[in-house]
Parts: sequence; C-alpha cells; structure tokens
Amino acid sequence: MVLDKTPAYVRVYNTLRGRILDGDYALGELLPPEPELEKQFLVSRTTVRKAVELLSREGLVEAKQGRGTRVLDYHTTQNINEVSSLSETLERKGCKVYCKNMYIDTVPASARVAGELHIQAGDPVILIQRLQIADDLPIAIFKNYLIPDLVPGIQSYAGKFSRLYDFLEERYGLLIDAARDRISARSATFEEASMLDVPVGTALIYLVRVCYSGGRIVGSDHCRILGSRYEFEVQMTGRRPKP
Repeated sequence: MVLDKTPAYVRVYNTLRGRILDGDYALGELLPPEPELEKQFLVSRTTVRKAVELLSREGLVEAKQGRGTRVLDYHTTQNINEVSSLSETLERKGCKVYCKNMYIDTVPASARVAGELHIQAGDPVILIQRLQIADDLPIAIFKNYLIPDLVPGIQSYAGKFSRLYDFLEERYGLLIDAARDRISARSATFEEASMLDVPVGTALIYLVRVCYSGGRIVGSDHCRILGSRYEFEVQMTGRRPKP
C-alpha cells in the first residue's frame, strides 16, 4: 500500500483548481464557503485557506473578507490570425504589464535556433531573456533570439522596454508584420515553476515563433506561458474537398 504524502492543502488546491478549469465553478461564481469545504475535504480551516491562497496567487480566484471567494476571468485570449504579442493582448484586456529580470547577451546559436533563423549553428545571435508580469503575477518566461546586424547596440537597452515588438519598430524600424507559430504543451520544470511561482508540473503553453519584417527573418521567440491564464483563438473558413 502506497501512502499519499501530498500535503492536504495541495490536494485541496489541485481539486478546486481542476473544478475551476473544467468549468464546474463558472466565472464570477463563488466557491463554497470555508465550513462547507472543510466538510467536503475533511480538513481544517487553515488547510482550506492555504489552498485558496494558492488559487489566488495563480489568478484563478479573488477572496474578499465577508464576501466569499469568487472565480475570476483568468483567460486572456490571443487571436492568432493576426501578428500580436502577448503583452499587447494582455494590455487590451486591461492588465498592467511589465517585465522583470531582463538579460541581453550575445550567444552562439544552437542548431535549433540556427534552423529557425536560417543561419549556421554557432553563429552569434542576440538573446533577450525576461519574465513577463501581468497585474503583479508572473505569466510567461521569454527567450527572444535576434539577428545581431539588425539590432546594433541593443545590449544597452536591457530593462528599458517591456514590449519588444514596439521597441524594435521604434528604435530600429523593424515592423513585425508576419510570423510563423508552433504551439505545444509542456509541464513546468523546477526552474520554470520557481520563476512562475507555480507547482512543478503545472501546464504551460510552449510557443515558438519566427518573426519577419518585410519578408526578412528578424528573430525567433521561445515563450513558456501559464496555460491556466492564456489561450489562443483561431478562426477558420472552408474545408478541403475529399479527393
């Protein structure tokens, strides 16, 4: 017999989180009051409050004294039929967006990045790393790889911009007017979970984007985004006829 050593508050958090993401608790709905949750999970009030605190930190609920715990509209939807950055999408939703721990350096291109940028492996590329924050909560880890000749002196601007696409247009005249995205799902590693302040194994959206300006490749973006707070929307028309 294998005993479950998961802390009680984590088990409560995981169950409530699953119910929220599955739609069992609708957006704007109140979670059951603390006494009811205590009975449901056979735990103490302290355990329930710790679980709700984790949900609050993830932006899934808002707890107010005397009013209960309300499920928030935690999704930010990006239309991928147009070129738009995560920052722009968040700001259109009304979020306060900024970045932390920005680091800019010149590094040798890995085989993968070289393939994305159509250069040789080992060629120098500019790497911009940063943590994207929305309403004081970490939402994404960005790694942007740029062609050095297109962005001379960019290292001196570390920490001086938040929206990369706007900065490239304003400072270097590079309008990102086309992109090719590859989207997949991953589980947060220990390092990623620590940066995003979520449990290890949390679902992340992994976005790899190659960016173009006037038909020329500018760079590639590698983004790890909290899956619980972000989604993509695609509009499709027509259907290929059967042969």
